Amino acid sequence: MLTAAQGQVLLDFARRAIIRALSHRTVSVAQVLREQFSGRQGVFVTLLKDGELRGSMGYPEGTYPLIDGIVRAARDAAFIDPRFKPVRKGEMRQLRIRIDLLSRFVQARISQLKPGRHGCYVEFGVFRGLQLPEDARKYKWTPKELVQNTLRKAGLAPEMWNDRNVKIYRFTTRQIEEKA
Repeated sequence: MLTAAQGQVLLDFARRAIIRALSHRTVSVAQVLREQFSGRQGVFVTLLKDGELRGSMGYPEGTYPLIDGIVRAARDAAFIDPRFKPVRKGEMRQLRIRIDLLSRFVQARISQLKPGRHGCYVEFGVFRGLQLPEDARKYKWTPKELVQNTLRKAGLAPEMWNDRNVKIYRFTTRQIEEKA
């Protein structure tokens, strides 16, 4: 469990990673911090501008040590989220950063999903999609709608929600967010 101070360190690194990338530089991580945040955990970094989504990217399966995953996800959210143009220097003061730390995925049936509390991850062959709990809260989705929207995000038809070859997983998140 992270302390509030550790959460702030992660938020600071996410912001610093974006600022440094704007100048075509990388952020360096002190060895003591690298050791402190070395665990592998799924992570998403979301950028908000005036309360609206400005970018979001992540590594849901704990591909990297936590500190590296956050640095990479922050840069990706700012510069390669295909839904948005790259972040510009002049926007940095208006951006608020939110980090979602993901729990392990647990295979589940639709009836076991609690939208708003659980996020959803689906797999079908090479197709994968993920919805954070925040999405279901915002749109007030039912469990079936959560799965259908996750399937859409994976590039699949929402009607596949009852296909026995679709694997459905649930997870929870811990959010760390900059103050407005």
